[in-house]
Amino acid sequence: MADGSPILEYTASTSPRKVIPYESSLAGEYIRLLLLLTAAPLLCDFAYFAANHQTGFLCLIANAILLVTLLSTRGFQALRILVLVLMAANVFAFAINPDNTYGLKKVEPSQLTVFALVACLALASIFEFTAWLNSKTRTTVLKTFAWGMLLIPALVYVLGVPLFESIWTTLEGDEKKLALQDPNWNVINESAFRAAKLAVFGFFTYLGACIGSFLNVVAHCVPRGEGVGLRDSKCPSCNTKIGRIDNLPIFSYINLGAKCRSCDIHISARYLIVEIVVATIFGSLFLYELVTGCQNIPLINISNKGILWVILYPRWPAIGIYFFHAFFMSVVLVLALMEWDKQQLKRTFASLVGVCFFLAAAVYLPSQPIPLLEHLPGVSFDMVPWAEQLLKLTTGGVLGAIAGYVLGKFFTAEYSSHFTFAFFLAGLVLGWQALLQVVLVFLALWLIAKLISRMKSRLPAVPTTLLLVANFVHHPFWKLVADLWRFN
Repeated sequence: MADGSPILEYTASTSPRKVIPYESSLAGEYIRLLLLLTAAPLLCDFAYFAANHQTGFLCLIANAILLVTLLSTRGFQALRILVLVLMAANVFAFAINPDNTYGLKKVEPSQLTVFALVACLALASIFEFTAWLNSKTRTTVLKTFAWGMLLIPALVYVLGVPLFESIWTTLEGDEKKLALQDPNWNVINESAFRAAKLAVFGFFTYLGACIGSFLNVVAHCVPRGEGVGLRDSKCPSCNTKIGRIDNLPIFSYINLGAKCRSCDIHISARYLIVEIVVATIFGSLFLYELVTGCQNIPLINISNKGILWVILYPRWPAIGIYFFHAFFMSVVLVLALMEWDKQQLKRTFASLVGVCFFLAAAVYLPSQPIPLLEHLPGVSFDMVPWAEQLLKLTTGGVLGAIAGYVLGKFFTAEYSSHFTFAFFLAGLVLGWQALLQVVLVFLALWLIAKLISRMKSRLPAVPTTLLLVANFVHHPFWKLVADLWRFN
């Protein structure tokens, strides 16, 4: 979270509300009584069951935890929630698999009591979690929600999916499928492999968040003529230098509760939004462009796919194209931020960025793989590859600038230079063929925005933002749409 935000706000902290589970309403008290009437008689049943069957101790412990939770609802609330949820999952697993086999058995009367306990545990977990939410500050809830959004999908991908696939394959009893499985490959190996793939994906995605943090500074400082390379990150309010632990994209914002550690001034949500947007760009391109071997790009033929064969055994054409497109969308985002701030586009910045993209595409031919005359029936000529590359880059950039200038004059009379330059980059990076598709997507998004503005509050004129969304929507379907109107 580097400095540079034009928005500062002060918000007073909210005190936590103390709410006891089941006692916050009459309905809650009745539900607690119902759970007690259900769980108390089960205690004797599970005690007898535990004495005769070793696995019955699990249900006995779960029932004891439930009774303690219902009778004493104070203290260690987060721990009780975790224990309740875990016991509900374990008891349910025992209910469908009492003998540690994966064959579904006919539900016997004794197992009906187990399912009743699972229902009680689940309902108690919901009440406990609701009470925990009401007893915490908004900052704590947001932190928990953010970590949950990050960790729960990761745990499901790394642990949940392999376990489910293993159990489901065994339950199906598909002997052919079981015979094809490697006997040395188990759930632990699969989870470790998934964890490695998730780590690679997380690296590329968080790299995008770090770049997004830097782009916040670029969008704020460049129009004002301030340097962005050699400067410390400081709070724009108290001018205190931001420590490394408070300068981690996304995580520091959440950990600080959107406030400066020194002066307690509210940090603009723009930091977090931009970091998440760029992380989404890098993560999305990673999934549908990089690890697929650029299958979304017309005329690209990279046979290797997957994290192992594209990244760990590098396929540099795919990696180069990935970063080329990721940085292109990042620059368009910077232009959109400048447009939001109503700052003029500096010619030196535009010239430097334009030359960098032009040279990158001219030197590295795979970054712009579509021939100049692609989609034009009956037109062809032979040229030296580097000469054709320069010609198609120039053609795409000029047509993009013309389209941006015309549309910019129509949609906005102010700060149209950002929009024109963004279209110039789109033509340069994607080619004139893709430019036509992007224009159509942009016009559709503009019509949607106009309809929304009539139904709700008025939307500001931000065509560069819509152009960024148009590029993001178009990119996964680039090859699919291009194949629909290819003539030769």
